[in-house]
Amino acid sequence: MTDNLFFADTEFAAGRFHHAIQFAQYTLAQDPENVDALVLLGMACLCLCEHEEGIDSLERAALIQPLPRAVQIELAIAYGAVGRCQLSKDLLMSIATSGKVTSPELLRVAAGLEAIDAPRLAMEACRQAGIQSPEMPEVHYQMGCYAQQCGHSADIIESLIRHAVQLDPRNVHYRIGLASLLIRLGRKDDAVTILTPVIPSQVDEIDCQCCLKRIANLFFDSDDIERSRLCASRLKYLTTRATRARQLPASTISDVESSSVTR
Repeated sequence: MTDNLFFADTEFAAGRFHHAIQFAQYTLAQDPENVDALVLLGMACLCLCEHEEGIDSLERAALIQPLPRAVQIELAIAYGAVGRCQLSKDLLMSIATSGKVTSPELLRVAAGLEAIDAPRLAMEACRQAGIQSPEMPEVHYQMGCYAQQCGHSADIIESLIRHAVQLDPRNVHYRIGLASLLIRLGRKDDAVTILTPVIPSQVDEIDCQCCLKRIANLFFDSDDIERSRLCASRLKYLTTRATRARQLPASTISDVESSSVTR
């Protein structure tokens, strides 16, 4: 049983969630009340978007002993994913106001609140995270995203996201977020200026196909054909990979993705 639990934990850490589920189930077949196995099973299910199964396993674990705070947050987010939005909101707010939450946990709470269409509460969770960790760039980036959903002015949104870029200038995702805002504001030259330091050097870090289309068009409109072509090439690679992945069994996809991460 101990070996199965060890293997479940190892497979989960490696991102091989189907295998983690199997080993956790082996453990539970021998000991149905093994909390560690129930938590691993539940978390692995949630990672595969099998929300009902994940919720069931985590609730069973919670009946035996209190869940770690990070797991409580994931359970609350899962409630939202299955339409139990009020329960999700209540649990997330209870965690956020407990006075024991770290900045990364508050950011995860914020993501959960945003997912149930509560961007103002999400922004407040980010603000609390910022009080704890004012130099954490993700705080300012997420606040900018939620500020946009709340209808704040473009100046406030730009200031928040630009501050995230200043704190972490090599983060290509922050730069894309800022560039996307600038494009919507009709400031294409400023958007190109923001992206130039990380394109093409970090184009392989971009996995969002919509983002790649947007910035490929931006560079094309700016007569920067070489950068536009590089973005289009990355987009083609991602599209081809997604097509192949849809043709593979789910367990094979998990193995392929895990091996690509570890190489």
